[in-house]
Order: sequence, then C-alpha cells, then structure tokens
Amino acid sequence: MLWHNLVLMSTLCPSCKSTIGVEDINVSTDLALCRACGKTFRFSEIVDGSQRTGPDLASPPSGAWFEQLPGGFTIGATTRSWMAAFLIPFTCAWSGISMFGIYGSQFISGHLNFAASLFGLPFLIGTCFLLCGCALTVAGKTVITRNADRLSVFNGVGWLGLTRNYAWSDFRTAREDFATGSYNFSAGGRGRTIALEGKRRITFGSMLTNDRRYFVLCALRSMLGSESGSQVSSWPTSTFR
Repeated sequence: MLWHNLVLMSTLCPSCKSTIGVEDINVSTDLALCRACGKTFRFSEIVDGSQRTGPDLASPPSGAWFEQLPGGFTIGATTRSWMAAFLIPFTCAWSGISMFGIYGSQFISGHLNFAASLFGLPFLIGTCFLLCGCALTVAGKTVITRNADRLSVFNGVGWLGLTRNYAWSDFRTAREDFATGSYNFSAGGRGRTIALEGKRRITFGSMLTNDRRYFVLCALRSMLGSESGSQVSSWPTSTFR
C-alpha cells in the first residue's frame, strides 16, 4: 500500500485527536472534516503536522538517495518510470510521421517550402518536449543540494539539465502540493509536487513516484527541522541508494 493511503487511514483531528475517516477527506480540495467535533481543517496542514518521522533516511526506496555533506546535504531521486514504455513508441510514431511528412519530404525533393516549414514549427517544438520527456523517464533525476546557504535544485539527465539556485535560509517548511492542471502517470494520480515555503515558494519533483517524492519530502523536513532544533541531524556521511 502506498504511503499516502496509510496517511489517509491514520489521520487524526488536530483539535480532538479523533480519527478522521477516509470518506471525510477530500484531497482535491485539501479539506478534512472531523465528525467528532464538527471542525474542518486543511488536510495538508494536518499531514504536515502529524507526519514528522517519515521513512528512515538510511533506508531510501529504490531510486532515491541521501548524503550528508560537511556543509550541507544532497537529496535525490531518479525520475525513471514505466511511462517510458508508452512515451518512447508514441514519440517515435507521432514525431516520425510529422517530421518526415513536413521536413523530410522537402529534404528529399531538394525544395524548401516556407509555408510548410512554418506550419511544422509547433510539431518541431512538440517533438523537442517529447524527447525531453523520454530522456527523463529513462535516465532522469531530481537532485537537491545544499552547500552552506546555497540551495540548488537540478532536474535533468546526467549533467545536462536545469539547475535553479536559491538561499537555504529563505525556506522554513516543506510540504506536498498539487501541480495545477497536470497528471503524473508515473505516480498514478493527479500531479503532485514538493513545495518549499518561507520567504519565497518553489515547487519541484512532479515526475517522481509517490515513494521517492515522499522520501525526498521527509528528508527536507528533517533538514529544516534539525536547524530549528526540533530534530537532531546525525545522519552518516555516506550515500544511500
């Protein structure tokens, strides 16, 4: 059973500590109703307040890792998923037909058709996005690295990808959020992300499976909590995978 199903089954009301039934939780609207005391709460806030322990960072799920560094840490997970089995054939068929029909025919004939080339630009851009998606579902990764007060979030394949840099001191909490208008097939549900919040707000991890994303989320909570004094950071310096 997935971790989020366990959360739904064991959610406690923050007011009266009664168990909130699954039927009284609406994840899509982020609302939970306690029938014992009649109060309504944000489900994400209940989870954030009650799920502090999480998994053991020394025993990550397959495809995830954690490493304690002298000046910070590295937390990561692969974006590999079964979606590659669908996405790669689809990309080959859709892009192959459209690219050959629009540009391949011009190359064979030796004549440039400006109107057809212009018409094919959206297909060319779509092909680029599909190829990126194929690469991420086969060999991609999301890596969060802290070095002193510098926090970097990398998403890509190998060394090739997008790195965003922030100040670690800008963030106070980490929680799960929903990506607007997206669906994560690899996680089997509506697109979920990890949200770091404080002086600013960033999201990432939409391509991670549920277990990997939860591990990364709990590791970030542990690192944030250790600095606030709520938890003790005593993780070994070796890498776990």
